[in-house]
Amino acid sequence: MRNFFTTVFLFLLLTTSFISCKKDSGILTNPVISVEAETVLDVSYGSNALQKMDVYLPANRSSNTSLIIFVHGGSFIGGDKSLFTSLVKELVRANFAVLNVNYRLVDATGLYDSPVKHMESAIKIKDQVADMAAIVNYAIAKAKDWKISETKMAMAGHSAGATLSLLYSYDAINTNKIKAVANLAGSLDHTFLDIPSYNVIIPKAYLEAGYRYTGYEVGPTTDVYYRAISPLYVASASQKVPTLTVFPELNDVNGLPKQNRAAFDAFTTKLNSLAVPNKFVQVAGADHDFSKIGNIDIVLKETIDYFNANLK
Repeated sequence: MRNFFTTVFLFLLLTTSFISCKKDSGILTNPVISVEAETVLDVSYGSNALQKMDVYLPANRSSNTSLIIFVHGGSFIGGDKSLFTSLVKELVRANFAVLNVNYRLVDATGLYDSPVKHMESAIKIKDQVADMAAIVNYAIAKAKDWKISETKMAMAGHSAGATLSLLYSYDAINTNKIKAVANLAGSLDHTFLDIPSYNVIIPKAYLEAGYRYTGYEVGPTTDVYYRAISPLYVASASQKVPTLTVFPELNDVNGLPKQNRAAFDAFTTKLNSLAVPNKFVQVAGADHDFSKIGNIDIVLKETIDYFNANLK
């Protein structure tokens, strides 16, 4: 359940640069426009201490430079942007501007006590999706100052971060702001009712987490709230955001249900039925954290290629 990265990432050596020229009456007046790379850490986008982001702007960027918002995982209750600093820097080396973001977390107090503490969390997944919206709007407002595109924007995330990226991208609140999304081992279906004897075989901590995520106990009359935090059910024909899904073949999240290939195939089938442009990639032999040597290289290449193809 607690999914925190301790992986040492290996990365692609991707280097690109842009040279900008200006012509006036056929005369080259400014052969090279050099814009320095810029990094600004812990930029606040809200009043909560967790509503912060690290801003990475590549050298020689322009109004044509695409932006990626990267969202960390941690089962919605933990994690931190610092765990993905190295990965984000590789995206910047591929000439993307990148926001490496934190967001408010669901309260995990007593979740692993015995017995499990039952309590409502002040922050729920819907509030985390609201944080995604605040980040997107902040980025659009700052785009000119940052000297990047105001329209070529994507989201990517790992695990819970991927889920939040999908939930925002597929929501009506995304009024053509996010143009593509990368789902790196996200949790796609948080419903329980179709699992036989779910209230017996599912650990109490997982059921309690569902309550804290939604504010509602698992049950026939509350399933709608669990569907509302499940990209499998939130996906809509009205929000056809191109979607990359990268699935680790040996995906396991501390025994959570619906993390296998069947769950990801169901998601792909749903996107296809809605005519949502998408690509599915399975990384052979990879675990949930893509920790095996070479796996992160595959993730980066697929993400970079997909965003380059869909952010035009």
